[in-house]
Amino acid sequence: MQRPRVYFVPVFVLSCALLGAQQNGRFADLKSQGIGLFQGGKYSEAAGKLEAIWEEDQSDAKVAEYLAMAYLYGEHDAAKAQPVMEKAIANGGQASFLVFHSHERLAALHGDIINQYCAGKISVSPGKLVFISDSGEHSVTIDPAELKEFTVTGGAPGRISIKAAGKSYTFMAKTHSRAEAVLLATITQQNFTR
Repeated sequence: MQRPRVYFVPVFVLSCALLGAQQNGRFADLKSQGIGLFQGGKYSEAAGKLEAIWEEDQSDAKVAEYLAMAYLYGEHDAAKAQPVMEKAIANGGQASFLVFHSHERLAALHGDIINQYCAGKISVSPGKLVFISDSGEHSVTIDPAELKEFTVTGGAPGRISIKAAGKSYTFMAKTHSRAEAVLLATITQQNFTR
């Protein structure tokens, strides 16, 4: 008669698995809280929650995307946001920026203040630039073959001009800062020339 085989799993392996499961649960809670705080406009608080994850695990592209935006809009620190954005893209995600899309043609040409606009988010990933407006209107996806020009203009600080597929788009960085607009241009260039 053959005895049934008994397998022993070392206690260390089991404890690591349990710890990992607890960590994933805690990270999921922090991630949810951080993204919720960001969406509520509490950028600095969002950064705190997301940094708790980032310090231990830098593999989640969504955590990186929102942490970078929290740095950009909570601390107004484009230099701190850039490497986190690059990591988000390297992990298969995207880098995102909050912007205003101008509906005015002449004001945009003259560098005037944008009065008619919709708010939204521009996201950059390898080979793709996407603007999604908060209202759902005026959204656009631009592929590298369509992009003719991406310029940080000299008029109002933070203004961006994009020409693609026979159309022109004018955006204003949420912070109205040249640093944010230049970072968006840099991230776009890095991911459209790969």
